[in-house]
Amino acid sequence: MRIGVNAAGLAGDRPADTGNISTALLKELCRLHPEHQFIFFVDGPGVSLEEFPGNVQLVEVPLKGKKAWQLYWWREWQLPAAIKKQQLDLYLGMDGQLPLRSKVPARLLVTDTGFLHGVAGMSKDLQRFLRKNTLKYIQAAQKVLVVSPVVQEDLLTYAPAVAEKLVLLPPGLDSSYRPVEWEEREQIKQEFTGGLEYFVAVGSMHPRNNILPLLKAFSALKRRLRSNMKLILAGASTNAGAEIIENMATYKFRNDIIWLQDASQETLSRVIAGAYTLVYTSRFEGLAMPVYAALKCEVPVVAMEGAAARVAGAEGVLYTDPDSLDDLAEKMSVLYKDEVLRSRMLERGRQVTLPGSWTDAASKILK
Repeated sequence: MRIGVNAAGLAGDRPADTGNISTALLKELCRLHPEHQFIFFVDGPGVSLEEFPGNVQLVEVPLKGKKAWQLYWWREWQLPAAIKKQQLDLYLGMDGQLPLRSKVPARLLVTDTGFLHGVAGMSKDLQRFLRKNTLKYIQAAQKVLVVSPVVQEDLLTYAPAVAEKLVLLPPGLDSSYRPVEWEEREQIKQEFTGGLEYFVAVGSMHPRNNILPLLKAFSALKRRLRSNMKLILAGASTNAGAEIIENMATYKFRNDIIWLQDASQETLSRVIAGAYTLVYTSRFEGLAMPVYAALKCEVPVVAMEGAAARVAGAEGVLYTDPDSLDDLAEKMSVLYKDEVLRSRMLERGRQVTLPGSWTDAASKILK
């Protein structure tokens, strides 16, 4: 079978920003099915097949620009033409969209339903486009794949008819996430903060990740405790996050902030494992990957109340009121001061059921 994939988004798939969900699923899918040929459509350079098996080939369909009409032309005219030329048997929309003019049977992966919640940093035009067209993509798809009960519930509310074609894939977790012993943790701290304790927050510099509220809460904590605690931010810059980056330049405690803009999977795993606490401030993600990662590393988590955080952390996470910066600062402070509470949260975290590998999820995509 010849299977096509819109792989253009893989160029921006990074462990700290997206959790590498699409990349991880596709690697396992291609590995599990050596009998099939996979054609990855890309819109330009940036996607490497180095870590993929030999049954994958790249086909470049050049994108002429980033304007809305150019993106539409690429998806609805250039891409269908390329699909037809490749004589595909199946198309996988791993980016949450489908080329509606194509007649090839398709399956759709949806990982983000933030457009249904007015998520910060997403333009109103884009939200309107996604609310209107995602319904069309769902109707056109043979099956709709999700990796989170949160996205599943959102889609069932948004498009109840999706129930008959919805497939929930069990999420995976990279094997590099693991607990570290005291000596290794001290080495990690020495490498990133000169030996000082630190909080870590994982996610791109985007308004949806509530970085500015986190910085304000960290300021309150620093004033309250007068500690030398550091804050590591792991995530890339984004156009929507320009204000965040500008504020960081004049931030009072900027010397206590370490920004890792392009952390590899190995670096991210070590940074999380060495942290005193992971702070999760995104509320409308479909899958709270950093929460899973921290619990796997046996690191306590403070999270803003949200559906994805609850699914990932259950009772093993200390939750905060999303409308109260004081509550976030207080929970960070109390976890820093109260070793008994920290030990209790660590024990609760060990009771949480965590994802395994992406193999089980990938095995369901073609069924």
